[in-house]
Amino acid sequence: MILPIALVLVVLSVPLTGGNLSRLSAVRLRGLWLILVAIGLQIAAANIFHSILPYALLTAIHLLSYLFGIAGVVLNLRHIWGLWVIALGGGMNAAAIAANDGVMPASPAALRLAGMADPVDGFVNSGAVASPQLAWMGDVFALPAPLPLANVFSVGDVILVIGFAMIMHRGSRPARQGTATDASLSYSR
Repeated sequence: MILPIALVLVVLSVPLTGGNLSRLSAVRLRGLWLILVAIGLQIAAANIFHSILPYALLTAIHLLSYLFGIAGVVLNLRHIWGLWVIALGGGMNAAAIAANDGVMPASPAALRLAGMADPVDGFVNSGAVASPQLAWMGDVFALPAPLPLANVFSVGDVILVIGFAMIMHRGSRPARQGTATDASLSYSR
């Protein structure tokens, strides 16, 4: 839940720093449906069907969501400035999840700090993993439990938010003289 809140805060920061959100309407996102399917699959696996469907199927759905997300990013990588940063963060998350059988490995210390140390029945998209692979790419950071929205997050999540902020802030400002004009996001015309 922390990632969507961070993205909303980035959007709110645009007008506070002099940007104009309406300029982003000029951005033409290719394959938007791929990104929406990726988000929908993640929500379905982690929040809707997590205790109903078999664990193996939920793991497959979680991994499949990343394939849809990767496809959406690849379609847009060349024409949206800064998307490579989002690709890096998402790629790090996907690598950690794939290396740990469909679960983002979470640090037990981070889980305790966030008040999430108790085992959860059914599928979790992030949890303690015995002998985690690529543990440093897992959910190793935490917002502590006394805070609202206490949760764990990864370095990939931080990079995703930075990439989103780069795109939002650059795209919300007028193009600089001698640069591309498509909401200042295109590499070339």
